[in-house]
Amino acid sequence: MSPRLQKSAKATDPAEKPGPHRGVLDLAHAEQNFTLRRYYPSRPLAAVIEHFWTVHWDLRGRPDYTAEVLPHPAVNIAFTRERGWVTGVTTAKYTYHLTGAGDVLGIQFRPGAFRSYLGRSVASITDKTLPVTDIFPSAGDAFRTQLLDRTTDADIVAAAEALVTTRRPAADPHVELVNQIIARVRDDRELTSVATLARHFDRPERTLQHLFSTYVGVGLKWIIRRYRIMEAAERVEAGDESWTNLAHDLGYSDQAHFTNDFTKLVGRAPTDHARLVARR
Repeated sequence: MSPRLQKSAKATDPAEKPGPHRGVLDLAHAEQNFTLRRYYPSRPLAAVIEHFWTVHWDLRGRPDYTAEVLPHPAVNIAFTRERGWVTGVTTAKYTYHLTGAGDVLGIQFRPGAFRSYLGRSVASITDKTLPVTDIFPSAGDAFRTQLLDRTTDADIVAAAEALVTTRRPAADPHVELVNQIIARVRDDRELTSVATLARHFDRPERTLQHLFSTYVGVGLKWIIRRYRIMEAAERVEAGDESWTNLAHDLGYSDQAHFTNDFTKLVGRAPTDHARLVARR
């Protein structure tokens, strides 16, 4: 275990987010190669920050590892000792190659909240990255070094909070609407179409599509499919191999459509993903 892993395990404040790390593929094997923790923001930043996250790994003397993560509809900022960058919503599976030993601090913004920081449509950075100094000019080399040399995750997160606080935007009602809609999509698998959501929230479909393109960077249909595939991946990894029932439970009209969506995002068919997880 690296010194950083020992130190991070002592962090008790801010509160760690409980529960599984949704979106991390082959979670059981991933947890043998790195430590991922998520932390709640303080109350003043809860309107713009979903959570902070830290990753620590020590693979010295062990094989390299490539982490695979299914995308959330959110913008992230990440810091390593080498660089700091902003990642727009990633429409494909996100991979990160781990070698040696290292640390990452990440900030996941609430869907829509990064629009105020960026100052333009968030769709302009979908599937793109930009230097973090474009948004926070003070987050340069010195900031990164001091950030990741701190003793505990709590200290690291506190420094990241202080950075974000320097540019805390005014409340935006569009952000709250975006998050209400996403929460409904995430929690209600019966909602499988934009038309249904438009009726539920009493908004024209065109208005919702424009809202999500501008504030989130992707369309609502994309978000609906991604949450269904996240749940599918979790159930496949838990041993659910009744593909027809799984497709039906997730609102797909047929197994072929489900298999196509799963393969396109995960990079493997459900059967192949199940074999991979079982083999590991």
